[in-house]
Amino acid sequence: MNTLFLQVTQTLLAHRLRSTLAIIAIVWGMLSVLVLVALGEGFYRVNTQSFALLMSDTQMAFPGQTAKPWQGLPAKRPIRISKEQMHALAKQPAIEQLSVMYGKWDATVTNAQGRSLPGYVAGVDQHYFALQSLTLRPASRAITPNDVFNHARVAIIGWQLAQVGQLALGDNVKVNGVPFFIIGITEQKEGGVSLNNESNQLMIPSTTFTDLWQSNPYSLLVKPKADIPGVALRHAIQTFFAKQQHYDPTDSEAVYLPDFSSGAQFINALFRGIQLFLGASGMMTLAVGALGVANIMFLSVTERTREIGVRLAVGATPKIILWQFILEGTLLVTLGCAIGVGLSYLAIATLNQLGLPDWLGTPIITSASIVGSLLITACLALCAAYFPARSAAHLTPVLALSARG
Repeated sequence: MNTLFLQVTQTLLAHRLRSTLAIIAIVWGMLSVLVLVALGEGFYRVNTQSFALLMSDTQMAFPGQTAKPWQGLPAKRPIRISKEQMHALAKQPAIEQLSVMYGKWDATVTNAQGRSLPGYVAGVDQHYFALQSLTLRPASRAITPNDVFNHARVAIIGWQLAQVGQLALGDNVKVNGVPFFIIGITEQKEGGVSLNNESNQLMIPSTTFTDLWQSNPYSLLVKPKADIPGVALRHAIQTFFAKQQHYDPTDSEAVYLPDFSSGAQFINALFRGIQLFLGASGMMTLAVGALGVANIMFLSVTERTREIGVRLAVGATPKIILWQFILEGTLLVTLGCAIGVGLSYLAIATLNQLGLPDWLGTPIITSASIVGSLLITACLALCAAYFPARSAAHLTPVLALSARG
């Protein structure tokens, strides 16, 4: 085996140009696959984060009005649920966590210079930001249980409101003449979905909100316990409030529970499809590289027909000839793959240093993409080396020696 490997190495070194061209073809193919898949993975991750609300299992609930009469009560009856009644839902076995939200659309909001700003104010608790999949800028902090308990006059503002009002961390903003200290600003999202327009709102502790306005909650965020499907969660919420508020449990308009599961599945499939398309484009380049290796191997067999004839005449078996050419092709592909993987990491590191658009995310080479690429390359390499090797092994000594080379 060592002798065979030595012969293969000597043959490749004797045909440096041909071997180099074959390696370059594989390197380019591997580089294309890994870089394109890495770009697709970064794009997938940043955009699924933008649609985190749809992707998560968090359920939103909006009190509305009844559409059906129930036990002597008329239709079109407004459903008003207090904070205490909403928090009672947390005792249900399917519920892990919930967050009660208040909303005021016509509040008077001004900055320190007295400039009027968009007046949507939300009253939230400490669970809101995690359930709403909101991230804050560095140096910001979220609303804490102490803020809620102490009715603190602190505020978190959306990034768009911060731009419009020229507001920064540590500034003061007034709500109906009452000053609030800004402790946080939300991060800007590329695309995505937001049901509450957090980018343009001012969020204060829910207890402070009820000090300013005596009103019932506007909506509710509910996180289910593990392994509770969305259908079961919505049924549990609707059944609970139907019993509490005395309406038909099948009345979906009494408490509106939007179902985002189909949209989330579509978005997830769309982004994965884009990633697969990029990967398939790279695989085509890799296949072309493997085809180049096969062509070079066939050319090698043609040029070395007399050499093969001599070896067969002096006692080499077709099996040895077969394995020699398979090893040649395999060695070329192995070197190409190794160099290609190394250059791919270098290319991704360079792209990350240069900086890419936020919507494209951060390219990431995953272990799955490397393993998948190597497995596919191994199959292509076997095909690229086997058929020329088989052609060489089936040559007869007499015909091989009489060939012109």
